[in-house]
Amino acid sequence: MKKCKLIGLLLGILLLTWWLTTALPRPQSDNLSKQAETAAELGQPAVGYPQRIVSLSPGHTEILFALSAGDRVVGVTSYSDYPEEAKTKPSVGGYHAPDVETIVALRPDVVFALGDIQEPYTRILRQAGIRVIAVEPKTLEEILVAIVIMSEAVGEQEKGMELHRRLRNQLETVQQMVSALPTRSVFLEVWDAPLLTVGNRSFIHDVVRQAGGVNVAGSRSADYTPCDIETLYAYNPDVYVVLSHNGSDAGKLINRADLAGLEAVKNRQVFSIPDVLSRSGPRCFDGLDRLARILHPEAMEQQEIHNANNVQTTGSYR
Repeated sequence: MKKCKLIGLLLGILLLTWWLTTALPRPQSDNLSKQAETAAELGQPAVGYPQRIVSLSPGHTEILFALSAGDRVVGVTSYSDYPEEAKTKPSVGGYHAPDVETIVALRPDVVFALGDIQEPYTRILRQAGIRVIAVEPKTLEEILVAIVIMSEAVGEQEKGMELHRRLRNQLETVQQMVSALPTRSVFLEVWDAPLLTVGNRSFIHDVVRQAGGVNVAGSRSADYTPCDIETLYAYNPDVYVVLSHNGSDAGKLINRADLAGLEAVKNRQVFSIPDVLSRSGPRCFDGLDRLARILHPEAMEQQEIHNANNVQTTGSYR
């Protein structure tokens, strides 16, 4: 009798052990745990990707649309005007002072923000339980990194890598063309009244450098810095480039009497570039190409001829 009870007790323990190991949920594997940690670092849920996105800079907006995530963007800041569809998105205010209440009301899964300049606002958003990814690229290389980070965060890794490769090729092509050439000093006008140019904290400073130029205001530790006529003559740049979005016309500058003594004006080295350099997004690599053509037209033309010959040669084997 005692033996039967002992056998019954052992069978009960075995059944209980089996039930505990099969019926109850098992802990995550190390791999899934790492995925969850990575997701948390990127500001995304461990399962699924954000469906409601707010962008707090025009550059972030352009990247998101380039990644085919534009349909999930539910809020943008002022001047997010590219692509055209971005203009239809609800505004959350300017990127210098976004409206936190409006952002919270949009119920975003994630907010893509800038760094220090928006920290007071992103801190409040984080305290409200909203995931924030702060990315503020200051160079073309950092823009490429931002594209990878954002593509992983929104679940568009394949498009992100494709975009990364294309822009990387643009950058390396220009670098190869200008690396052995003498640099030319550049004044880049981002606004005309008051006259503003770029300091060394703007990503445009890096664009000038990568295009084979020297930013005459590169010693200024600022994103953008004012410039009067006296300082402009002290800079006396080889090339004067105007960002066309500000309404200024390069032709008018050449005819201004107060600028007649500038080397760039005397040598008719005054140019305009369309509005592709005003934000740190994919289009600024097109701006890099345009600026390199202005500073080193012969080298860029030779590269085009070289590329065309390669295409023809390749085609002859088909």
